[in-house]
Amino acid sequence: MTDQMVINNFFVCIGAQKAGTTWLARVVSRHPDLFMTPVKEVHYFDHIAGISQHLSDRRRRARRRKHYQRLLTQWHRWPELRGQGAWYRAYMANPIDDRWYASLFDRRQGCKFAGEATPEYALVGAEGFAHMKRLAPDMRVLYILRNPVERAWSQLLHHCRREGLRADQQDPDQLIARSRTASFAAHGDYVSVLAALDQVFKPEQLRIDFFEKIHADRGKALERICGFIGLDHDAAWFGETGRRFNPSDPAQMPPAIREHFRAENSGMVRELEARLGSLPEGWGTDFSLSAANARRKEKPSIKA
Repeated sequence: MTDQMVINNFFVCIGAQKAGTTWLARVVSRHPDLFMTPVKEVHYFDHIAGISQHLSDRRRRARRRKHYQRLLTQWHRWPELRGQGAWYRAYMANPIDDRWYASLFDRRQGCKFAGEATPEYALVGAEGFAHMKRLAPDMRVLYILRNPVERAWSQLLHHCRREGLRADQQDPDQLIARSRTASFAAHGDYVSVLAALDQVFKPEQLRIDFFEKIHADRGKALERICGFIGLDHDAAWFGETGRRFNPSDPAQMPPAIREHFRAENSGMVRELEARLGSLPEGWGTDFSLSAANARRKEKPSIKA
């Protein structure tokens, strides 16, 4: 690795999937000293690990076409979108390797810090995290957890929408069957992800936060996330933070599915509580939290 391939002042959100990463990426991109990639999910580390094919030529061309469409239709964003042309040229280059990835953060539009948010990075394991750290030794990693029952249901709704299905018209057993894949399970296996992160990153490089706490007070959440990255904070930079991005179908979760996901995740939740010390009170609707957790007021959760 040469000095040219070291990515400095770098931040990555690795998920969890359906835990508000799109909202986070869109809102923090408004910070005047943070460059977030125009394509929210770069997918480099899951692509080279063979987990996904998000960086195929076909998919990258499709994302560039969307950029051109926005140029033609979103005139109010013309200066911003026109300034992304050089970034998209780097994104479309080949080969896809470490130098390619580092080049995506060379053009920071005058910002000191740069980052991206790809939930599939949670699946790359200790080997993948070590690869990240080789490229960005001082990087900061944010991992957002969400009530496993609600997260799994949101993921199921996402899968149904992608396949053109109405979740409320599917039999609960059929929906549960859709969740029985290795990828689906891995996205919700917080304990394994945390164990892999522990093998690679120093405590000060990692922050664990919760979807429920972030959206209970978005202003305070942005302040603590900015502090973690190393950014100054001014609430005026972020404007309206209540908009939802990439929302799931509003279908209600059937009781049978809720019970299934409760049973699937109860052991993991006990491990999480033992490790982190406390979990958001809202998780108590689905899991039996300790009496100490129930009495404890929620505080910013940092990796132990």
